Amino acid sequence: MAAAGATALLPAGTMGGLLSSCGEKPLSSGSPFDEVIDRGGTWSIKWGRATNGEIPMWIADMDFRTDPYVSAALRSRLDRDVMGYTSTPAEFIEAIASWEKNYHGYDVDKEWVGYAPGVITGINQAYLTFTSPGDKVIIQPPVYDHFKLYIERLGRVAVDNPLIFEGGRYRMDFEGLENLADDPKAKMMVLCNPHNPCGIAWDRESMRRVADICVRHGVIVVSDEIYGDVVLYGKKHTPFCSVSETASRVGMIIAGPTKAFNLAGISCTGFCIIPDKDKRERYISTIRNAKLDEPSVFTIAAMIAAYREDNTWLSSLKEYIEGNIERVVSFFTENDFGIKPLRPDATFLVWLDCRSLGMPQDQLMSFFKEKAKIIPSDGSSYGTGGEGFVRLNVGCPRSVLDDALSRIAGAFGK
Repeated sequence: MAAAGATALLPAGTMGGLLSSCGEKPLSSGSPFDEVIDRGGTWSIKWGRATNGEIPMWIADMDFRTDPYVSAALRSRLDRDVMGYTSTPAEFIEAIASWEKNYHGYDVDKEWVGYAPGVITGINQAYLTFTSPGDKVIIQPPVYDHFKLYIERLGRVAVDNPLIFEGGRYRMDFEGLENLADDPKAKMMVLCNPHNPCGIAWDRESMRRVADICVRHGVIVVSDEIYGDVVLYGKKHTPFCSVSETASRVGMIIAGPTKAFNLAGISCTGFCIIPDKDKRERYISTIRNAKLDEPSVFTIAAMIAAYREDNTWLSSLKEYIEGNIERVVSFFTENDFGIKPLRPDATFLVWLDCRSLGMPQDQLMSFFKEKAKIIPSDGSSYGTGGEGFVRLNVGCPRSVLDDALSRIAGAFGK
């Protein structure tokens, strides 16, 4: 299954054997995303877990170079050689508003837009702003595990409204949401749009129903839209607050360029969109009081550059990711191992249904890590409905992906 010229298995005991042995030369196809980059010595969380020759395919950062337009902007700012206290320029907000209009068709008032100290920290500040200890926050598992983690750490109560899985697709349980939102202790819902780990780009009608249910019961909707710029196959991302006047009143969006532009290592890179004035003022006050309202000089430079780029790099990235996804889908279709991939609408993550293997979750994870020598994300970490699944990050050069698929075939004796 490995492509011609692809590197062999990682030598045991190395973090970046695959990467360093290939150097940094692009493969023959000519795509810049085929370049295998040595991430050794960069303090990579992702590759730091690969202690015995595994290919890490878990945490959601990509093994590609950052958009060169963004990198050039960072270098240009660094070349000034002054890193003093920095104010947030007007073009920071203007770049975000322009991106939302031009890339997602959402015409936002610049007054609605503000800085958020990263998506997760930004969501945490929403918990602190709009809920009190003991209040309930609705989530829709299987979903990003940090939602529940920080709800509980902050003394709130996470309540599950699990997605319904039918015919290889997920949909929302609106009856369940209505029942949970009816609880006087329910104060907030976190919407993952697009949904991680399942890769769903939620449609307008589903989000309108969410808004209508939540406004009836006084539940605020916080929409995590970090993957909104990585919607694939010609689909469009629909920002939650854009779907109706009700959604605009009841909702707020937190997003940023870290996933699409591979900037996860530049922390506190995010923004919020809050059309409702009262909610916006309360949220910004919380951010300011916590001294989290001052983005770093590198955050400012990176975000302005990302949202002013001409989309050429991002379009090429998404096309490459689509090719990797199709590679995975074809592999599991042609090889009847009992693993069914879900083709995502968005993200560079593939949700693999491994339930027919009949393995307990710990055994399933051991199979991938010890036998196949790859490290996916543990499906059970995403909560209710995640047992029997793993999440595979395909944001990597195709030779690395082919090596990983070859390892899986080998683990099944093929």
